[in-house]
Amino acid sequence: MNHQLLHDSAWSGPLILALQKAILSVFTREDWRDIGYLTGHHDYIQNHSRLLRSLGFGDDDYGDCIYQVLNYFSFNDIKALVALIEHEKIRPFLEQSIPGKLTELGYSTGHVPAVLPSARASDVVRRALTDADQLLASSGATSAIDRLHTAMHGYLRSACQDVGISIPSNATLTQAFKELRTHHPALQSLGSHDKEVGKILTSFASVLDALNPIRNHGSVAHPNDRLIELPEGTLVVNAVRTIFHYLNQKLDI
Repeated sequence: MNHQLLHDSAWSGPLILALQKAILSVFTREDWRDIGYLTGHHDYIQNHSRLLRSLGFGDDDYGDCIYQVLNYFSFNDIKALVALIEHEKIRPFLEQSIPGKLTELGYSTGHVPAVLPSARASDVVRRALTDADQLLASSGATSAIDRLHTAMHGYLRSACQDVGISIPSNATLTQAFKELRTHHPALQSLGSHDKEVGKILTSFASVLDALNPIRNHGSVAHPNDRLIELPEGTLVVNAVRTIFHYLNQKLDI
């Protein structure tokens, strides 16, 4: 890990900006408490004159308070800054906004960026995506496949329901994607390269069809003896995340 870069203010400026935006979006009082205990800066965070008060009351200066904490960590404890970079809620934002910075720091970027669920996403989808990110970081791609399957299944069902597409209550992931592709208004026109993009979406259908048996027989969803190998598991994770990113953009949900 190349922590020396974090001491270079010219290099770290965009990282601090991205961290502030991520914390502003997702951090709770409990997250600050956890970071305090994790880094040994609990007293600093709890005794900050405005940080938690501004967060609690939704005051306009909360963003400035976050910058104060980030600057404090930058000058006094780089390891605390690293703890924020690696936090389960923050890392997905950084993978999307500043992937190059993470690469320079020495973090693996062999994965398609994490999926950031919208505020409209169901609790099941949000929880499954968070679990998948945590498992990917702690245990590898093989462990993340089951939760990605759950997230994608829930997402497709919700996307159908949002526009009144009727699907059976027990519709499989593959069936839900087929109905969405066939009937969702946003997927009827695929731009100036409709034919070629249509072929890619057909391939996506094959990916999701293959995801079912991989999840059931090659992941830790069940006590399987023959788990999918790391390179192939990474391929599956990247493929599913790619589908997620496309649908998020196209359907705006």
